[in-house]
Amino acid sequence: MANPTTAQDSLLVTSATFDELNSQFQSTALKATRNSMLLPSDINFHRTMDAEFSKDLDVFSSRVLSVANKLLNLASTADPSAKGKGKGKLESEDDVVDNFHSVVVDLMDQMMEKTDMSLDEFLGRNKAPAIAINMNATMAKKTKAKGALDPVIQHASHLPKPQLKFKRKIENNDAPWYPTLSHKYNAQVPLGYNYHDSDTDMEADDLIKHHPYRYEIAHISYPSRMFESTPPIPPTPFESTTFKWVNTISELESMLDELRKATEIAVDLEHHSYRTYAGFLCLMQISTRQQDWIVDLLVLREELAVLNEVFTDPKITKVLHGAESDIVWLQQDLELYIVNLFDTFHASKALGFPRHGLAHLLEMYCDFTPDKRYQLADWRIRPLPEEMLDYARSDTHFLLYIFDNLRNALLDRAQSQSSMAVDDINDSASTSNSYPPAQSLVREVLAKSEETSLRVYEKEYYDVDGGTGGNGWDTLAKKWNKINLYATSTTTGIPAMQRDIYRTIHSWRDRVAREEDESTRYVLPNHYIFQLAEQPPADMAAMLRIFNFVPPVLRRRAKELLDVIREAVRKHLSSEQEKPPPDVPAADSIEETIDVQQESLPSPLSKYRSIKPLENQSTISAPQSALFGRTMPLAHSQNSFASPLDRFAEVVARIHSTLVIAPSSLKASVQHAADTTQASSVEQSTTMDTEENILSSSAQVEMPFVPASQRAVKSRAGSTVDDAIVMVGQTRRKKRKRTKDAKSGDGTPKTENEDEETAPFDFDSAPNILDDAPAAEQSAIPRKKAKQAKAGGRGFYGDFPAPPKAHSELKSGNKSHTFK
Repeated sequence: MANPTTAQDSLLVTSATFDELNSQFQSTALKATRNSMLLPSDINFHRTMDAEFSKDLDVFSSRVLSVANKLLNLASTADPSAKGKGKGKLESEDDVVDNFHSVVVDLMDQMMEKTDMSLDEFLGRNKAPAIAINMNATMAKKTKAKGALDPVIQHASHLPKPQLKFKRKIENNDAPWYPTLSHKYNAQVPLGYNYHDSDTDMEADDLIKHHPYRYEIAHISYPSRMFESTPPIPPTPFESTTFKWVNTISELESMLDELRKATEIAVDLEHHSYRTYAGFLCLMQISTRQQDWIVDLLVLREELAVLNEVFTDPKITKVLHGAESDIVWLQQDLELYIVNLFDTFHASKALGFPRHGLAHLLEMYCDFTPDKRYQLADWRIRPLPEEMLDYARSDTHFLLYIFDNLRNALLDRAQSQSSMAVDDINDSASTSNSYPPAQSLVREVLAKSEETSLRVYEKEYYDVDGGTGGNGWDTLAKKWNKINLYATSTTTGIPAMQRDIYRTIHSWRDRVAREEDESTRYVLPNHYIFQLAEQPPADMAAMLRIFNFVPPVLRRRAKELLDVIREAVRKHLSSEQEKPPPDVPAADSIEETIDVQQESLPSPLSKYRSIKPLENQSTISAPQSALFGRTMPLAHSQNSFASPLDRFAEVVARIHSTLVIAPSSLKASVQHAADTTQASSVEQSTTMDTEENILSSSAQVEMPFVPASQRAVKSRAGSTVDDAIVMVGQTRRKKRKRTKDAKSGDGTPKTENEDEETAPFDFDSAPNILDDAPAAEQSAIPRKKAKQAKAGGRGFYGDFPAPPKAHSELKSGNKSHTFK
């Protein structure tokens, strides 16, 4: 037996005995592996033959499983953060076979990786990441979306307009906006000082020159703590931190006293733009390291100018995210300006993050997922639901902690770049060479934040002619890819009229939105503008059918919009009629007359205007239908829009505009068909020649309808046969057959019936589909002909062959006679 003292000393692992103990473990494991390979493959057979061997084997297996489970439990304590991992046990041989990889191998791999990382950290081979990510899940609360918002929260349609109670009335005109600041806090130059900078004055906008704090922003001296890497200060727990609702002047003064003591504050705003033309602020969220405030801007709108004492203090850092719109809104509604701005959006861009939204930064640093459903909620609601208050407060509650992490990351990144001797360290940054290289990225972010804080509110003017600007008609057409409605489009006809209507409706919508103090989307959504322009309605019912839901403003001003559309159509048609008509050359033949008339066919705008009849048209053709008479004269159809409710007159005008005028060269043939009692042989021959010319022409001419009782049957010698079958259409000539012996005088082969004259077709004697049904004896078809018609050789009407069969039609079946 070994000495207990020696055995106890062997269990003590020190740096001197570790190598020896490690070699003993390896040799022992190798010996155990070698001995296990000596066991026979048919060990179960030996267990049945020797009971003592079977018992010893079970005892040894139990000892091995016990030692293995102890080692697994010991290994699971090496990583306390791995909850639920390494808790598996090996109960039997089946567990070793089935779960060995998941229970033993995976756990050993994790231990080896952790050991490797610990050795690298101990030896100084790795450094802490420049961008620290907080993974403490207990610091914040995760909120998950639970479906769509209640429509009342998203658009409170029945809420009274709060802007009607503002002391300073909203003006939606195009008058220029100028700052009306009465007192300038933290001023380095007096209010109204005209600051000139020779380097940037040439590029500066006229509006920026009127910025009251332009000099203070350009000559700011940032606190030294902005360029020092300090440990981030974690925020207070979100659930246990209370906020203060500020809607009175006393509460505002109390909040201002607390803000004067802070060195950094976080600010965010909630804006509303759906039920107003220019938009207005509803909430302001402000947070310090210890407290959150939510200010009701619908009540304290005119009293918040006192916050300039803090907002323009260069010693207090104002942290905002994506502040381009916030800076403009603060000036527009509250006359507030910001000096010493740090925009976390620019910091995320400088660090090269894949996403730059505030939600991404909250998830990255604070393990907090905001509920984005409330991003477009109606912030005019009072009182606000608890969920909306939590969402508003979360935008600033964690922002100062994110600012600490971003500042440290910028400093570490710049330090590592300078140590690696990188020359191109953001050459575009407006930093001075006297600054240390470690401050380069922070200076770059601050420079871009200065440009953001110099933004000035400017009204959007409506460009009637060019359609430029964010609210212009040309900008909207390009956004929707409506090429025919572009300002640079040179379309004519229907597209030109649609563009005129579109511009008129767009201008009307902007004017009504200003008068009603509503957004243009609320007055008339964008897709309805294009539908009205592409399908201009003729009356009120046609216009209202376009809308699935008629907007509230349009219900009251629908007639006004209809009159605007009609006026646009009338102006376009009048401008089209003022253009000189194209010269029509004189026609010397029937074919030339038909070609000229086809070139002068009515344009697609004929449904909005009249068509003047040709001068030499037939006497029996009329510019209006006989059904409606002279209810609406064709010459005045362009005035159909003068009476809004005269729908019948418009329909008649459209019918008249589609009438086809017969060519004037057919006057002789039409007059001969009408006069059946005074027909001479000379006139008949002339008419026959004219008809042959018409049939030989390639143009299609419409023949006027003459009743059967007024037709004159042309008689030809030897051609009148009683009970003859009359076929409508051109006579079918017999097939020319060549003969071997007969030849003509010029030596060419002679054909049969060459000397026979082909009889021209008599239109007057042919039946018409508009005639009454013929008598039974006249319509009787011989049996032989009837069989041919039934067989498909002749059609029902006329001498036309049957149409060919389709390729997919079944031609025959069951040729093998399999089925009887």
